[in-house]
Amino acid sequence: MAYDRISIGRFSQITRLSRKALRLYDDRGILVPEVKELCTGYRYYTGPQIARGVSIKTLCGLGFSLPEITALLAAKDSHDTRTIRELFGERRAKIRSEVHRLQQIEAILNDEDAPLELIYMSPDNPVIKEIPPQRVVGKQGQGSYGETITRLMGDLCRQIFSPENQRNGLKVVGPFMTLYYDSDYREKDATIECAAPVTGRISLTDPAMEVRTIPGGTFLTLLFKGPHMGLHSAWTRIGAYAEEHGYIPTGPHREVYLSDPNEVAEEELLTELQIPVAPQSP
Repeated sequence: MAYDRISIGRFSQITRLSRKALRLYDDRGILVPEVKELCTGYRYYTGPQIARGVSIKTLCGLGFSLPEITALLAAKDSHDTRTIRELFGERRAKIRSEVHRLQQIEAILNDEDAPLELIYMSPDNPVIKEIPPQRVVGKQGQGSYGETITRLMGDLCRQIFSPENQRNGLKVVGPFMTLYYDSDYREKDATIECAAPVTGRISLTDPAMEVRTIPGGTFLTLLFKGPHMGLHSAWTRIGAYAEEHGYIPTGPHREVYLSDPNEVAEEELLTELQIPVAPQSP
């Protein structure tokens, strides 16, 4: 077989990329066959394209998305080492977050008593309370829940505890929190804000961060004790309770972290779920 005329089937065998993937990469302009016969539509690759195909396969195996692979290949072609380092750094951060998540799951499964606690929701009922307005510094982002919260919380802490803000006497006067802005569950593109109540003068160097007052009012709340991995069951509990009792959500749901995970064991963590609600329907 000619080195400059490799069929798509043979190229698939060599690079371990499926024909479906190769057609997608062709459509996206990432790996375009050197020859396309007008009459038959057959695609043919060349020997030098094998290296590019192997690079794509390797990057897929490392978990990079198609847009990230496109950016990495373009950076490689233009010798843009800065972009490559940044994308690899972002991928390492996501892997660390996923490793932590899996370690939490393993810890729960290793506890012989945990499965029953996870399967059966807490019998404690949510309670209604009045919460005052709060001045907070916050930052919004989009993505998967765990990864996005980890990233935003890191940005928030770096800003709050910067040398300049500490010289200004900026103080955190309440627990950190997460606000969820979507009306439904989002797997990969959730809109989330991480925030902290503060007092004092604050200097912001991150243009995506802002200081504002979040509204108070009537909230349906539920206190959850345990690892953050178990919060989904608590959200199910409070959501079902609100539906059953006719409470209508009026704003973003909040997750308020009453314990510091750096100081408290996971099983002792306290988190309060808060849903702003309209008065109970008759």
